[in-house]
Amino acid sequence: MHYIKIQIKKAESMKTLLLRNALLDRARKVIHSTSYVYFPVISITGAKTKKLIESASGAIIDRKGPMRASTMDYKRRLSAVLDANEMKELTSGYDLLGNIAVIDVSQKLAKKEAVIAKAILSSNKSITTVIAKAGAVSGIYRVRRFRYIAGKRTYIATYRENGSVFVFDVRKAFFSNRLSYERSRVSALVHPKERVAVPFAGVGPFAIEIAKAHPDAEIIAMELNKDACDSMVKNIKLNRTGNVKAYCGDVKRLAKKHAYWADRVVMPTPKTSMDFLDEALILSKSISTIHIYLFCAADGGIQKAKDEIKAHALANSYSVRFNNVRVVRPYSKDEIEIVMDYRIRKKK
Repeated sequence: MHYIKIQIKKAESMKTLLLRNALLDRARKVIHSTSYVYFPVISITGAKTKKLIESASGAIIDRKGPMRASTMDYKRRLSAVLDANEMKELTSGYDLLGNIAVIDVSQKLAKKEAVIAKAILSSNKSITTVIAKAGAVSGIYRVRRFRYIAGKRTYIATYRENGSVFVFDVRKAFFSNRLSYERSRVSALVHPKERVAVPFAGVGPFAIEIAKAHPDAEIIAMELNKDACDSMVKNIKLNRTGNVKAYCGDVKRLAKKHAYWADRVVMPTPKTSMDFLDEALILSKSISTIHIYLFCAADGGIQKAKDEIKAHALANSYSVRFNNVRVVRPYSKDEIEIVMDYRIRKKK
């Protein structure tokens, strides 16, 4: 039987990854040891699935494990009420935001969404609410409309990740659980007493996780969306991370107020991050590390993004060295989301 072996400190991120991709086997128990957590998985087939797990630092192993007394898992429940064609039509898995499960139901399955929701609620007791996407991410704040389907009627998510907790209204603030591993990874790269700037901070996940792991670091988190900023302030208090200062406002204006301040800049807004290279530069000290998330073409997009950053460096008198380029996830048929970690040095 397949299990995913993962270090305890990364277990929450791995659990989110497995749930999102409907890989966690609920018929078997999760196994804990002194240093590792072993997650049972339904099946591991295909190079993409293996690469996904390995990219999150998980190891696929074979071992025996105890069965869980609980009922059938999500997909097995669905197969009892949906035919083969309907199962193919259903988008794999669901997004898990703590107590809220978010599904993406096609028009063909609209009449079956209540059945799908019931299967989710029955297979995961920590989920109290199921909602469906009712539109694309849009607008300057990148928010989405949702439709209530089943369970407790609420849009307030309580989401736990890497030892932190975040409470927010899913309709009013953008949040991606798909960056769970990235938040853990970047936090591990921060050095003692660093100053870290997080433009487009949302409800605070990057800033708060870094602050919690590095209580001697200073973090400033900037967010234009007032609803998201209000949630971030509450989350800072909830996580007791007083070393985070939240600023609600335009990054262009706030960057000038904190010029030459940051040892590290984290830019987790892939749609528009390349439009704010000037602000990242303004925030940075003479030597600084920048983590930029962006969408690019799957074919040739990484090199194009590198060339754009190099051109900006040449035009603004600083040198750039790329330390790491990583594919975070496929975004569409032709696009991927990537992160680039690069070091800059301003010329005197």
